[in-house]
Amino acid sequence: MTDSRARVLGNIRRVLNRTDLSPLSGAPPNVPSPRYRTPLPADLVEQFSLLHRRVHGTYEEVASLRAVPQAVHRHLSEQSIPRKIVLSPEPELSSIDWEGLDVESRAVNREDQSSVTMAFAGIAETGTLAMVSSKRSPVNHHFLPEFNIVVLKQSRLVDTMESLWPLISEQPRTINLITGPSKTADIEQTIVYGAHGPRTLHVILVRDAVS
Repeated sequence: MTDSRARVLGNIRRVLNRTDLSPLSGAPPNVPSPRYRTPLPADLVEQFSLLHRRVHGTYEEVASLRAVPQAVHRHLSEQSIPRKIVLSPEPELSSIDWEGLDVESRAVNREDQSSVTMAFAGIAETGTLAMVSSKRSPVNHHFLPEFNIVVLKQSRLVDTMESLWPLISEQPRTINLITGPSKTADIEQTIVYGAHGPRTLHVILVRDAVS
């Protein structure tokens, strides 16, 4: 054993109150959880929208699920995007009247430009959307289309990452944490949007949970 390695292991043993040289065994020591937390304002919606916009996402608030189609229509018109969208097979989305829009509820493909999906939750501390995969929330709907519109209920907004995990009752195949539209600076340190997913990410926050 080298002197440097012996010093490192000695420091570890002192921290763990171990003086013997036998391999570590048994239950791991109790490690206290971090005591620091990011100070958050009382209004989590305000914090989420601020952080989401900061990473170049776009955002709108509506009063109920019934107002979502009009918000989608406005966003598509403002961005000069064709009014054809693919819905994730979420019952709450399928039950809305989408009159005025060309809507299909099916699996997406690479030719689809726009998708509308429902977020499992939002994290105010970082402006992050949590997507939990299921039959009603296929992963591809969040990544294949160039323009992704996400519906987030205020009742599904949590303060921090630690508050998200207790909400997930069953073990899903995939959990995707999405903060802003897809972007990369791999080439000459120049930000390029849409390299690995949607070029734009528009959040429609529903201020109440009543449809």
